[in-house]
Amino acid sequence: MKFARELAEPWGLLLAATSAGVAWAVQLPVLVALLIGVAVLTARAGVAALTREKEPQQREARVLDVAPGSAEDTWLRRAESAADGFVSLSDSLDSGPLADRVADMEPVVQETLSTLRRLAGRASATGKALSRVDLDAVTRERRRLEQSLASAREEVRGDLEQALTAVQAQADVHARLTGARDKLLAQLQSGALGLDSLVARVAELTAATTDVAVDTGAVRELSDQLEGIRQGVIETEQATRKSLG
Repeated sequence: MKFARELAEPWGLLLAATSAGVAWAVQLPVLVALLIGVAVLTARAGVAALTREKEPQQREARVLDVAPGSAEDTWLRRAESAADGFVSLSDSLDSGPLADRVADMEPVVQETLSTLRRLAGRASATGKALSRVDLDAVTRERRRLEQSLASAREEVRGDLEQALTAVQAQADVHARLTGARDKLLAQLQSGALGLDSLVARVAELTAATTDVAVDTGAVRELSDQLEGIRQGVIETEQATRKSLG
């Protein structure tokens, strides 16, 4: 299907027609020119289809590594355990309305977990960047420059002000990174505990509900809870991506 769509792509048809026209212009037989055009179109479509198939895999592979033993690693493992528990619980349900509704939640749980993985990777990357800014040294340097400026001669004041601006920029970067990391860790904790709570509620509902009488209100409440978790992690991902540029 993807290959067929690429065959009909206008740029591919134009390239094939151009190639055939060039072949005809150099006085190759018409049949040979047509075959050249078809070969160009087929090759171009094959390469394009293969490239498009690899794009989602390449985007998925860009998830950042999570630092082992870090706070984000701990919360991510908690979230993964909760997601595994949800799937296990869903698989254990007998066929029926409740099982169907819980199964419908599984893709949302996995999507939420994938977002949490990205947040954890970003938290580790942010922590690594933070480690490269020595805030104590920056603070000492800023104080020294401020003191120097207070008694500086006019001919050196401009240079000192530029130096102070550069030092302040480092402090501002540290503040932004700290705020972003705190937000990421808070959302990782909220997401992991939210999934834990969801699993507990599903288990409770399973024990209290029969297939004949499904508590639709309770199931809807679970769906709303899961959607709230999903929205929270997505909004955090978008906000931190924007704040960190």
